[in-house]
Amino acid sequence: MMVDKPSYDELIRRVQSLETERTNLRHDLNQVKRSEKKFRMMIENVPDIIWTISPVNLRTEYLSPAIETMLGYSVEEAQNKTVKEMVAPASFKFGSQYLATVLENLKTDPLNAQQTHSFEIEYICKDGSSLWVELTAMLIFDKTGNVIDIIGVSRDISKRMIAENALKKSEERYRTLFENSRDVIYITSISGSVIEFNPAGVELFGYSRDEMIGLDIIRIYNEPDDREKFQKTIREKGYVTDYKIKFKKKDGTRIDCLLTSTLWYSENGDVLGYQGIIRDITDHKRMINQLQQMQKMEAIGTLAGGIAHNFNNLLMTIQGNTSLMLMKTDPTHPHYKKLRTIEQHIQFGSDLSRQLLGFARGGLHESKTINLNVIARMSSKIFATTKKELSLHLNLANDLLPITADPGQIEQTIVNLLVNASQAMPDGGDIYVKTENVFLEEFQLAPYQNEGGQYVKISVTDTGIGMDKSTQEKIFEPFFTTKEHGQGTGLGLSSVYGIVKNHRGYITVYSEPEKGSVFKIYLPASDKLPETEKITTEPLLRGNETILLVDDETMLTETGQTMLKELGYQVLTANDGNTAIAAYTRHLQKIDLVILDLIMPKMSGNTTFNQLKKIDPDVNVLVASGYGIDGQVSELLKKGCRGFIQKPFSMLELSKKVRESLDPKS
Repeated sequence: MMVDKPSYDELIRRVQSLETERTNLRHDLNQVKRSEKKFRMMIENVPDIIWTISPVNLRTEYLSPAIETMLGYSVEEAQNKTVKEMVAPASFKFGSQYLATVLENLKTDPLNAQQTHSFEIEYICKDGSSLWVELTAMLIFDKTGNVIDIIGVSRDISKRMIAENALKKSEERYRTLFENSRDVIYITSISGSVIEFNPAGVELFGYSRDEMIGLDIIRIYNEPDDREKFQKTIREKGYVTDYKIKFKKKDGTRIDCLLTSTLWYSENGDVLGYQGIIRDITDHKRMINQLQQMQKMEAIGTLAGGIAHNFNNLLMTIQGNTSLMLMKTDPTHPHYKKLRTIEQHIQFGSDLSRQLLGFARGGLHESKTINLNVIARMSSKIFATTKKELSLHLNLANDLLPITADPGQIEQTIVNLLVNASQAMPDGGDIYVKTENVFLEEFQLAPYQNEGGQYVKISVTDTGIGMDKSTQEKIFEPFFTTKEHGQGTGLGLSSVYGIVKNHRGYITVYSEPEKGSVFKIYLPASDKLPETEKITTEPLLRGNETILLVDDETMLTETGQTMLKELGYQVLTANDGNTAIAAYTRHLQKIDLVILDLIMPKMSGNTTFNQLKKIDPDVNVLVASGYGIDGQVSELLKKGCRGFIQKPFSMLELSKKVRESLDPKS
């Protein structure tokens, strides 16, 4: 077979074609090399680890240099390790199961061959520390569909995980605060629809959570206009702090609150609504009002005590001189009856003063362990006989604990409350007297500065005309009365307040116009048994001893001196502490008793007594005062004073007290 030889020109053309093809191939090869170099530079400078793994033995076939930065291994060191040696056990187990699942799924769904897989795993660094990465991988297949390589990227997410964990902890912390805050935390839309309300809000307002979410916030405002005022304020300032406002619960109960709120913005700065905190200050406000009321009553009590003291001094002069005149006046004399009338009115004045002192911390005159039921029953029975138009109902606890108190003052307290109740029901009605044992926690008594523990409670409830709040705030003040002029002194409830306070108890009142009133008295229970009554009478006694009478009021020393002389005593007088000390020093062997006024200028009775004790440790002192047995008198009695006599006193009272001091054993 003959083959035509190509011509020279054809050979030249073929050679040129081959040369062009060689040039193109060289160019393509250079392009590939440049491209490979570029991509290698990119791979080797990427901070993430780029790798390929054999699916057969799970050994790395390629690792980018980032392995050394991230895990501390050189490329050579890492390639000599299996994946199992470089990954935390839990992550390796997860990755192996994941790969097995993917390969199994490919048998039934080969279209997922090009799927990219991503999850988080934990690497073990060369120094033993761990590093969390986000792993992104893809399977490489040959033409027959077999997996020949796994290629992937491992990105360090440790910082992201730290941030996410911190965010998670922060969210948990704020969620805990939100769920457990005692204050109400809320979020509403701009229209007022509730978006979020914490459990404290659900509890405070009485709605269920389902009822609260979506509720129009105007429903909890006591006055709808208040919401407009709040919105105006927050629009002007962007926030409100401790904004005083009244809300109401689902059942209509009004509550005083402090509102702290800000506008709620979207990410692009649009106002979405309001968010803030609501604090219920109803109890706090009530306690502050009670404390302020107590402080006011304390100040008024101090003033009332001073008035009563001076009033008693005046009565003492009148009483003393009246007693002396009666001793010298024949009962048939025309003036005798007038003197008796004067003495009777002195007693009325003394009772009035005693009520003032009872209000003004006058102290307990006769402390005994008593059963409150006995006095309540007796007082109610006597009162009921005088008020036939009223129905009196007793509900007295059978197991009532005893109290330590002055029976006369407690009786006066109950009678005053009954009288007050009857005056609130001029057309008749019902009065309920109830006693019971109660245990009070210390926080419940915080406004009254009392200790917690077991208390005896007595309440007097009436169905009368009731009182408004402004009246309730004043009813315990001396001389305050709602009665017409001449119908009362205004000291009944003030003396009740003072007596209760002196017994370390407290009193509350609740009333509404036309719905009646309820007074509740709480007195500390005693662990002693009630005492039995002992009736004793003592005659008017005389003597001839020498007595030093000390009082800063000249009228009182003159009157007292005359009274004592009428009883047979030798009397020396002094009008101040210094004079008394000088007189006692001069007549030390002669003076048998010192009657010492407690309240004196320059040197008080207390200081005078201390000086007398230095001169004579056995000095015999009888304290006289227009006050009751308050703290100062009690202290002097503890220091060694023989007794106490309260002004104004009659000749009979004076004679008894003097003999008791001179003859203590008798």
